[in-house]
Formats: sequence, structure tokens, C-alpha cells
Amino acid sequence: MPRKIITLCEDETFHPEICLVAIEPVSNFILVERYATNREAKTWDEAVSEALDKFPVEVIQIASDEGRSLISHALTCLKVHHSPDCFHVIHEIGKGTCGALMSKVKKAEKEYEKAVKQIQPIEQEKKRFDTADNRPRGRRPQFEKRIERAQTQAQQAKECLDQARLNHETVRSAKAEIGNVYHPYNIETGRRQDSEIVRNLLGDCFDRIHTATADLSDRCKKRVNKAQRVVNSMVATITFFFQMIDVYLDNMQLSDRDSHLMRNYLIPGYYLKQAARKQRDVDRKAEILQKAHALLSMVNVLDGYSDVVSDCKIEELEKTARRCAQLFQRSSSCVEGRNAQLALRHQGIHRLSDRHLKASTVMHNYYIKRRDGTTAAERFFEAKPNDLFEYLLDNVDYPARPRTRLKLAA
Repeated sequence: MPRKIITLCEDETFHPEICLVAIEPVSNFILVERYATNREAKTWDEAVSEALDKFPVEVIQIASDEGRSLISHALTCLKVHHSPDCFHVIHEIGKGTCGALMSKVKKAEKEYEKAVKQIQPIEQEKKRFDTADNRPRGRRPQFEKRIERAQTQAQQAKECLDQARLNHETVRSAKAEIGNVYHPYNIETGRRQDSEIVRNLLGDCFDRIHTATADLSDRCKKRVNKAQRVVNSMVATITFFFQMIDVYLDNMQLSDRDSHLMRNYLIPGYYLKQAARKQRDVDRKAEILQKAHALLSMVNVLDGYSDVVSDCKIEELEKTARRCAQLFQRSSSCVEGRNAQLALRHQGIHRLSDRHLKASTVMHNYYIKRRDGTTAAERFFEAKPNDLFEYLLDNVDYPARPRTRLKLAA
């Protein structure tokens, strides 16, 4: 296995025992999956250090939620960069605003329906009065003013309803935009987005959220503020990403032409391909892939570049560009998915023993394959490991023959 630098995604799950899980996100290889007495930073450090001693790897980044022990483990114990999970930022905003805003929409809908219903009885009363053969004595009631007053109330209720719906939609779209703008490269154009650009884009999203939630309770606003405090860490992750790219390219000692190709075309192109795979919308995914292919094709059209550079050199540049693009990790979803699988297994048999958990880890790493036919171990070690089934045949004893049942005399 070649020596490599990696990112780790970390999180805990409970069965109800505490289970520590750490996964390398690019290969989806599980390095740590074991039960622990607590989830303190020291416990995490011991578990990760023991796992890393087996492999020629160096951890440069930890991606996780904002748990204090995980942050302390990354910054104090491992002394590496901590990348916040973008999902938890969006989730925190949703927990603080979604229910409250929808409640206001429903309340405004009821007020509007009530105001509209008040108009019809007055109009019917006016019609009966004007068409009656025997009108009662006295001055005619001011139906027009009553109708106008009811219509004004209905219009005000409609404006309140429109504003409540607008606030709900504003927060919903701003949450989605946080995920769309939190990229080192613009996923529509492929242009570089440095830390200040990302800070301004994220700040604009939160400004709209604050405006739309101005009349919510302090409890709701605290959740939004809690999510906004993570923006500094998100911006720092963008800075860390480009600094690591500088280190990669400096170590390669590239020419100005190769460096320009890597920074402006190859790395953005492979990053857009990586981002496109995670898109749910089919049309948007196709647009991002089209832009990615356009950037990657510049190797062949950039002033006859492929004519003066060997295929081996281009292959080396493309391999490095893929590794650089994979340095940006903004999600620990691989760990969340693994925790869900463990919870499902635990629910079925009520308790996972240490042996069962270890066997499950081995199956994940060495047996389960992706659509391309590779296992997590093959992607992590960059070499095909021995076949797991053949290993079991060579190392596991065959079960003993069952005892012969004695035939009782009739």
C-alpha cells in the first residue's frame, strides 16, 4: 500500500452501548468500529491511534458534527483540521424554524378563511333586504360599509398569509442555498470560490433567514445563531482545502503551464464530477457533469497540450487532480449511514457482541462491493486484497460431523 494522507469521518452511535465509528470517506473503509465506555476525546484518540498504527497513512482532517469531544480530538489530540458537517448546520436551522414558521402559516390560513367567510353573510343580508317586498321601517343599514370593512379585514389577513408563506419559503430556499454555495468551486461555472466569496454567500443566506424569522421566539433564534457560528469553521475548511492544493502542487514541482492546467481545469473538473454524483435532481446533475467534462477536455484542446506531453504525464496529473478534489470533505454522511445499518442490525437481534461487530466490519471492508466491482479495502489499499471467502476456507475449521443418533431397540 502506498503511503497516503487521508480524511476521517467520525461519529458515535448507541446500542445502547457507545460505539465509536471512523470511516475514510473516499474509499468508505472502516478504520474504527468498536464499543467504548465513554466518548471523550481521550477515548477517541486511543481508538484512532491504535487503528492508524496498522496502516501507512497520515490523517490531515476530521469531518464530523460539532460534538465537543470530536472537535477536541481533532484539534488537540491529532492536531489536524476539523471540517464541520454541512448537513448539521442545515438541520439545526430546520429544527429551529420549520415548525414555528409552518405554525404561523396555518394560523394565517385560518384567519384568512375566517375573514372571507364574514363577507358572505353580509352580502346575503343586503340582498334579502333590497329584494324584500315589505321592508322594515327605519333607515337602511349601511351594508356597503360593513362589506368594505370585512373586505379590508380579509385583505389584511391575505397579506399576513402571503408574508407567512414568503417567510417559510425564504428559509427553505436559504437552507438549500447553503448547501449549493458551500463549495470551493462554483458548481455551475467551475470557477474558484475563495474563503471570502464563500463567507459572503453564506452570510447572505443567514441574513435572509434572520429577516424571515424576526418575529419568532428567542428559542428559535438561538438555534439559527448556533448554526451561524459554524460559518467560520466552514470558511476555514475552504482555506484549508486550497492550502493543501498548494502543498500538493509545490511538491510536484510543476511548470507554470501544468500548474495552470491543474488549478483551473483538472481539479475543478474532477471536483464537479464528485459533486454531480451527490445530486438528486437529474437535470441539475446532467448540467454539472456537462461542465465537468468541458473542463477536463481542456487537456486535449489547450494549445495542443496533449501533443507535447506524454500520456504518462497526463495520467499522473489527472490522478493527482482527483486526489486534490477529494480533499474537500464537507459531510460525514458515510458514518451516519453506517450507524443506521448498525442500529438496524441491533434492533433485529437486540445486541451486537464484540465478535459480531468485528465480523460486520470485515464484511463491509472486504466483501461488499460497489457497482464498479471494488471493495472498500481495494479502494483504500489501492490493491486488490485476497478473496475473503478463500481466506475463510483456508483459516476456519470445518464444523464437526453431527453425533450419530443411537437407535433404540424396539
